[in-house]
Amino acid sequence: MSYQNQPQYGPPAPKNPGMGLGIASMVLGIVGLCTGWIYVGVLLAIVGLVLGVISKKKSDEVGMPSGMAMAGIVCSIIGLAVAIICTACSICIICSATGGMLSNPYYWM
Repeated sequence: MSYQNQPQYGPPAPKNPGMGLGIASMVLGIVGLCTGWIYVGVLLAIVGLVLGVISKKKSDEVGMPSGMAMAGIVCSIIGLAVAIICTACSICIICSATGGMLSNPYYWM
């Protein structure tokens, strides 16, 4: 039996160490963007932003593309902005509905 005619395979393709974190960042960014009008969106966007930055650093260290990490970072930033705007609007609506009573220091005493 001769093994001379067997095909020679090259080395395996390099693995991107930040790929899983990039996917998680993108998913959390999209979900945070969709749920930015409730308070859960803030937490999801912050976690997505952190994971995206970590994934980008890991991908850049080995010279691999970091497209999913960038998409996660962008979606997380937009989701965080939407959540902050919705929170500010909610506070304004609550203060308007109470006639400014909540901003009166004597109300809390």
